[in-house]
Order: sequence, then C-alpha cells, then structure tokens
Amino acid sequence: MNDDRLDELFRAARTVKPDTARTEYGFETRLLARLRAERDQYLPWYTFAWKLIPVFAAIVVMAGVWTLVAPGPSRTDIDSAIAGDEGERTLVTYFTGE
Repeated sequence: MNDDRLDELFRAARTVKPDTARTEYGFETRLLARLRAERDQYLPWYTFAWKLIPVFAAIVVMAGVWTLVAPGPSRTDIDSAIAGDEGERTLVTYFTGE
C-alpha cells in the first residue's frame, strides 16, 4: 500500500465525527444515581456522631447544672481532721491508709 493511499484513509477517518448522542443522553442522571447508590452503601461512624451532637450537648448541660445544684458534703474527712483535736494522728492515718 502506498503512502498517499494511507494518508487519504487517515484523513477520511479524521473527518468522520462519531455519533455520541446516545451515550450523552442522561449522563448526569446516571452519574448522580451511581454516586448516590455508592454513598448510601457505606456510612462511616462519624456520621452517627454528628447526628448525636444534640444528645451529647444535653448531657454536658445536665452535668453542669447538676454540679451547680447538687449539695456538696459539709466537711470532708481531711477538713474534719485538720479542725479536730486529734489532727496529726488522723492526718497520718488518712494519708498512709493505715
């Protein structure tokens, strides 16, 4: 085959435009449907954490309110040991655990 004939065939092949209308039809819809299907298959653990943020915030608020409202002990063991007459002996027992 001579080069002129080959060049003519290549030129003819370059001028022919393929019909891509069939593949273009509904491309965006198909792509979005596939992405949505892949996204729905796998839900990472942190998506549940984001949904539970209001519950976590309510727990923190309740703990803060409980800390402010709940009555504390009037005197702890160490306070009574310091204020009492037998202070040194009670402190030694308290700190050593004997």
